[in-house]
Formats: sequence, C-alpha cells, structure tokens
Amino acid sequence: MVFVVGVAAGAEFWVRGRHGAEALRKLPEGVWQGPALSLRRDPARYTSVEDLLFIDDVPRDKATQHKDWRHLTLWADPGRQAAAVVVETESAHDASAVYRILGASGEQLGRVTRRRGSVIGCRRTSWHVELPDGAPLYARKGGVIAWCWWWLFSPVWAVMAAAILFGGEFPRMPITTRWTRAGKEVFRFVGDDLENQYRVEVDWPDVRVLHGLAALHYAHPTPLSKHNRP
Repeated sequence: MVFVVGVAAGAEFWVRGRHGAEALRKLPEGVWQGPALSLRRDPARYTSVEDLLFIDDVPRDKATQHKDWRHLTLWADPGRQAAAVVVETESAHDASAVYRILGASGEQLGRVTRRRGSVIGCRRTSWHVELPDGAPLYARKGGVIAWCWWWLFSPVWAVMAAAILFGGEFPRMPITTRWTRAGKEVFRFVGDDLENQYRVEVDWPDVRVLHGLAALHYAHPTPLSKHNRP
C-alpha cells in the first residue's frame, strides 16, 4: 500500500458515524457499516462523501478497562487487509489517559495525553500530543469566553430544556478545539453538525498523526453529542 503522508494547509476531512439501518437500505450491499474518515469531493454537497479510512472502534471490557480506554484501527480498505493507523491505550485513569498513535509497521507517530475537564477545578479538557520530530501539539476544548457565557446562562438551563418540547434545541457546550504548536494553529475541530469536521491549517508532513488524532477525538463524544460509541 502506498500512503501519501503529507498534507497541505486548507485540507479538510470528516469522521462520520456508523450507518443507520435506514441508510444501509439505500447503500450497496457490503458497504462499510462502521465509522469512517471521509473526504468530500464537493464540500457543498453532503452526498459527495468519499470514505478514505475505515475505523474499527473496539468496545472496551467494562469489567476491566477504564471508560476512557480506546483501541482504534484505521484501515485503508473496507476489507481490513491494510492498516494505515492504529490508536492504542497506554494508560487510562479518572483524571487522564495516554494513547499511542502508530503507523502500519508499528512505528510510533505520536503520543497523546488527554486530560479530562473538571467542573470543580474549572478545568477544560486538554490534549497534549508528543511528536518524534519536535515541539508537541496542545489544545483545550472551547474558548474561555465561550465557557464564561455557558456558565453565565446555566441558571436558565431548566427553561431551555423545557423548550425542547416545543421544538427548541438545548444549547451546546463549547466544543471548538484547536491544536497549536509553539503558539501557531496546526489543526482544528470545526464542529459536529452531522459528522465531525476537521481542518488542517498549515502544511503538515504526516497526516497520519492528524487522522489518528481526529479518530481519537471523535471516540470521546460530549454528553450532548449526537453519536455514541458501541
């Protein structure tokens, strides 16, 4: 398998969820049913999605593995013959978890530490990505101003929740996440309206790191996300 690892600034890709029963009835038999990392041939058309990598999201053993345990394989083909990226758990605890992003030959492309946010400690969820070629990537979920507005309006959440009965929507917690390197934005989580959308902000030598990071980010949905892990 020849895998082009470089990626140019401005590149965008999506992580879509599992196909539902209704969607599968409209798709050809044998189509990949699980989540996938996808590209759009035409960003303006939702139906122009082309799956690039096919994600195996292994369910954890709830009796022995922490809730933040993850094991993801990003296959280059739906027949699962050639793995492009693997994300495995090094350790997982209540406060934080550490993951390794590996290439097809088992080489380590990155080491990710995800620290859980805390209401008590006023701490946002953060990501720290160690890379073999230099300075790490760092990100925090949501901006300071956005979180201040979120908590400012918290006393009226009950009213907002009641509005759902009349067709309203519950306000989303701040979820925008930007990974920076030495203060410069490298990679950005744009949003998750129908699928998780990511954008590369600079030329990057190895997109496999970003693909693995996107899949891992997707595998940690927020309480109000529209998708769930198996």
